[in-house]
Amino acid sequence: MSQATLTRRGFLKSSAAMGAVAALGISAADSLTAVDPAHADEAGEVKIIKTSCRACIASCAVLAHVRDGRVVKIEGNPESPMSQGGVCAKGLAGIQALYHPNRNKYPMRRVGERGTNQWERISWADALTEVATKINEVSDKYGSEAISVSTGGGGNPHFSNVKRFGEAINTPNVWEPGCSQCYLPRMGASLLAYGAGKPNNLSFSDSNGWDYYYTDSPVTSLVLWGTDPSNSSVATGGRALAELRNRPEGLRTVVIDPRYTLDAAKAEVWLPIRPGTDAALLLTWTRWILENEKYDEEFCRTWTNMPYLINPETRLTLKATEAGLPGTDEDYVIWDPASNAPVVVTYPFNEGVAAPLFGTFEVNGMQCPTGGQLLKESCEEWTLEKGAEICWLDAGQIERALEIYTDPNGQSGIMQGVCIDQYVQSQQCALGALNLEFLMGNVEKPGTMLQKFAPAPCKDQLGNTPRLLSKEKVMKRCGTIEHKGILCWDMAHIPSVFKAMKDGDPYQIHMWIERSGNKHVVLGNSSCLDEIVPKLDYVVQCFMYPTAFSVLCADLLLPTTEWLETNLTIPQLNTIVMRQAVTHLFETVEEGIIWTQIVQKCAELGNEHCPKAFDEAACMTTPFYKNEYEKQKQHLNKLEMSWEDACEQGVIQWATPEEYRTYQTYLAEDPENPGKPKGFGTPSKKLEVYCESNIILGRTGAPWSQCAEEAPLVLPPASADYEPLCYYQEPAESPLTDTEYPLVLTEGRLPMYHHGTLRNIPYLREIYPVPEMWIHPADAEKYGIADGQWVNIESRRGKTHGMAHVTTAIAKGVVYQERFWAPELLDSDDPAQAYKVMNINVLTKNDPPYNPEYGTYTLRGFQVKVSPSDDEILDSVWVRPEQFQPWMPAPSDATEDVFDYGA
Repeated sequence: MSQATLTRRGFLKSSAAMGAVAALGISAADSLTAVDPAHADEAGEVKIIKTSCRACIASCAVLAHVRDGRVVKIEGNPESPMSQGGVCAKGLAGIQALYHPNRNKYPMRRVGERGTNQWERISWADALTEVATKINEVSDKYGSEAISVSTGGGGNPHFSNVKRFGEAINTPNVWEPGCSQCYLPRMGASLLAYGAGKPNNLSFSDSNGWDYYYTDSPVTSLVLWGTDPSNSSVATGGRALAELRNRPEGLRTVVIDPRYTLDAAKAEVWLPIRPGTDAALLLTWTRWILENEKYDEEFCRTWTNMPYLINPETRLTLKATEAGLPGTDEDYVIWDPASNAPVVVTYPFNEGVAAPLFGTFEVNGMQCPTGGQLLKESCEEWTLEKGAEICWLDAGQIERALEIYTDPNGQSGIMQGVCIDQYVQSQQCALGALNLEFLMGNVEKPGTMLQKFAPAPCKDQLGNTPRLLSKEKVMKRCGTIEHKGILCWDMAHIPSVFKAMKDGDPYQIHMWIERSGNKHVVLGNSSCLDEIVPKLDYVVQCFMYPTAFSVLCADLLLPTTEWLETNLTIPQLNTIVMRQAVTHLFETVEEGIIWTQIVQKCAELGNEHCPKAFDEAACMTTPFYKNEYEKQKQHLNKLEMSWEDACEQGVIQWATPEEYRTYQTYLAEDPENPGKPKGFGTPSKKLEVYCESNIILGRTGAPWSQCAEEAPLVLPPASADYEPLCYYQEPAESPLTDTEYPLVLTEGRLPMYHHGTLRNIPYLREIYPVPEMWIHPADAEKYGIADGQWVNIESRRGKTHGMAHVTTAIAKGVVYQERFWAPELLDSDDPAQAYKVMNINVLTKNDPPYNPEYGTYTLRGFQVKVSPSDDEILDSVWVRPEQFQPWMPAPSDATEDVFDYGA
């Protein structure tokens, strides 16, 4: 897991010329590569350059070995405190990705109809002019909201800058496939209930859980709820857990996952939960903790809103003015059992008052329950037996897991994975898990997941500029009046954007600018693009290599850089890891520069809104950079070093571990209220077990709605209140009622791929050439499935395929398969098969019901059926190592950057 060397093959040379027509696919290298040949006999000295990977969000520190401008080896950098010299297969594949013969090398314009896969090379000047002209024309004719911009996460350093780009061209309709389906629900719930979100939440594989990277952490037990760090963050989170397990005191773990993962193999308890029922199990755990009095009573009384009285008419916390008490409409009320009367809260808490956490009390003619009472009522029906029945678990094993989590002699924590973000109850599961941690007092103590350690002086994400958009534009953002949680990321609701594209409701979207590769692989019910894209006038794609989206949808391709050609600052614990370009190939451009170049060209061609993006007063925050030099300065932020010095050092320690690990920050003195503790970042400064902020979000858009004219911007209410507590809702497609599609499908990460990427890397495809469909032996026998056999997998939305893996490592009644696609089929007679043949997202749901807060659609926990397959298309899928030979790396000479550095 430490290094890989480059296997050379004959350098592909061609006679590509501006304007020549060519196809994208297996043979792309022969028609598009135009560089000087390699000179192996004149090899120079190897230079080792410190940089960092971007094959996934972990951004592990690596050492790139460069000879004559060419990268010849990658190995891990032991200076990183997170990866400590480790690097996974994805990172080691960086050389193959960099020198892949099918890279997008130049701007390319489509020739002929979409899907015919015919392209001509054009200059960057022409490409920028064409894109900017289209943006200005659409904006003038239809309004700028008729332009949609999309991106993808998973390590994308310009996740925020894509939103900044959208705001710069004055469109509110920016979106990405993750968002409501990946990370936002956990982050948003944490912001509302805990008062801190990114990166202060229960996600571990998104580089949180910092205390666990130190082996002196007093953590004794962890619950891995739908997360598998050994697969999803191999060199960082997976390594950290292995180190914790290897201590003399060890680490007890509980794994909740329908799959018997690598981490489940090390766990004391494996709970193979039915996909889509996590909220039911969370409620079961909550009831058991309350019933058995395992919660931290004093912490809950002082630092949560459990003792606060709730106004039954408003559903919000009761205020002094509503209770007829002296005070304001910002003063909270509790019950004083000594005086048998309500009293106003004296922050942080009334001395000598043992306010009850549970109960209902009459106040000013109203029956007012406490927040804790409503929590208790919300889980009253969820006995161990009922939870076991709904979740397909054993009640005894659920209780055993709870005993580990609540052990009074240890320190526990919950890690929550992406699975809960991927179906309708995303917000409910996030709030439910936070409440378990709140009840246990697992907040900012040594050994807990929830921490607010000292922030690094640099910035990886530069942030966006939501106040560049007028109120009129914000109100036109698709889907966010109903699903206001998306405003946390200033994004639009994907199904609502697609409705506008397809049906012109509430208006027609005419242009789509896309950066993330293969939307067909990462979007729910991705075949819906077949009906949507023909309604669009113009589609631009920015990516490193051709995908199904390129061939089927794009009118213009803009070539972006691989991670070995990019620059970024990356906070890692008490250090900063530098990513620096170690080479540059062809006419590729880093996407952050593409965005600013397009905005500048739009302004040059007369767009009156675009110049505001470079005006600090108009942005009301740091304005858009204009070049790489300005971008680097913004990333450095408060780090008092030059970019060159920082890159030379590679891994910069900006604080000692002791200075970095700042525990219990809520007890620090509030500078605005001397003598009082700072508390948490919620309106009450308390942890919101009863999350009234969720109700307020649905009614007004606060705290995230804003525009050029006002912040906060008060929006019309959603059609129904968002609920303040976790609740269970049976999945829309359920095995309890579905006889036609009897199996429940789930997904899960693979250690050699991330999202929809790297399926064109020969060594990785040799390791894992096609997706495995895990199926329990009892189900395999029932449906006539043999191990190693191609299988049809069908849902109500479509059909795809997988290779059967018959195993007891999957729960009965459940099948597992990860997203996949076949780049080898791009230049076939039917290029759509590249994404259809073995892609689970042909089966997933993007229709209602949606999560109320975020509009999450269903990627897991829906119904499928399986059968043996002999479909002819499967013969065209590459499975043998020699078939991947056309993708072997073709080393190329370095080229100059396309645009000026700017210094």
